[in-house]
Amino acid sequence: MVTSTVVGDIRLQWGESLRWDDARQRLYFVDCARQTLHWLDHGEPPLRSMQMPSLPTGVVLTDGAPVVVALDEGLCLVDVDAETVDVLAPYPEDLGGRANDAAADANGNLVTGTLNFGPGPGSYWWFSSAVGWQLLDTGIGNANGPVVLEDPASQAQTLVFADTIAAKVYAYPYDGERGTVGARRVLVDVAELGGAPDGACADADQGVWGCVLGAGQVVRYEADGSHHTAVDVGVELPSDVTFGGPDLDRMFVVSIAVSIGDIEISSPRAGALLAIDGVDHRGQAERRFHL
Repeated sequence: MVTSTVVGDIRLQWGESLRWDDARQRLYFVDCARQTLHWLDHGEPPLRSMQMPSLPTGVVLTDGAPVVVALDEGLCLVDVDAETVDVLAPYPEDLGGRANDAAADANGNLVTGTLNFGPGPGSYWWFSSAVGWQLLDTGIGNANGPVVLEDPASQAQTLVFADTIAAKVYAYPYDGERGTVGARRVLVDVAELGGAPDGACADADQGVWGCVLGAGQVVRYEADGSHHTAVDVGVELPSDVTFGGPDLDRMFVVSIAVSIGDIEISSPRAGALLAIDGVDHRGQAERRFHL
């Protein structure tokens, strides 16, 4: 039986970028609207926070103390213990602005893409501390929900990336070591599910859990695009999802509490941090960017 509870009295205006640090047993997330990075040790109150110098979006764990946070200034290293923010890498000019969501791959590199609030030229990118930036694909609106899947038998990698404006989730053959992709294919047309894609994560069985803005659901789909499980989360605009807890069997969901387009917010849980139990899947440990 799937159950959902509200964690503490947290209310975010624009929640995003949930990341579970299995080493520290710590849950990170951001409030984009309030320009704040938050974290909960053991996924429970008290809430701790650090103000960012600009709008925070993607959060990526590293093999060191800091986390990577995408800010206006570039990819930045944020050390919440030392309360420092240092620019790791300015954005390439061809990115067309600044980055949105981001994730690490199994090779210790990072994938991200353009932040657009409306239709505009955007792209997906790969970043390595050794090599720097490499372009993956163009013709993207708003980049969200990057997930790298790895076939346990062949070790073949698939990059899954959403375009919120196009309401589609794409998949690519992916070489995380070299930072290259093969031909793009549409994995899921999320408009057929009643909304648009936002944040996503992978489970231990290499399924992808993706938030569907407007449908109030987190949907699980396979690497072939089939989708069989949908969890109603009780908010109109679920924006990101991850697995956490000591056994990675608790799902966490954040949401957006302001109206977007013709979607009006009426749920009393909008903006809350939700803990969902009983989904019968476990997460995989979050990959880490190699500094």
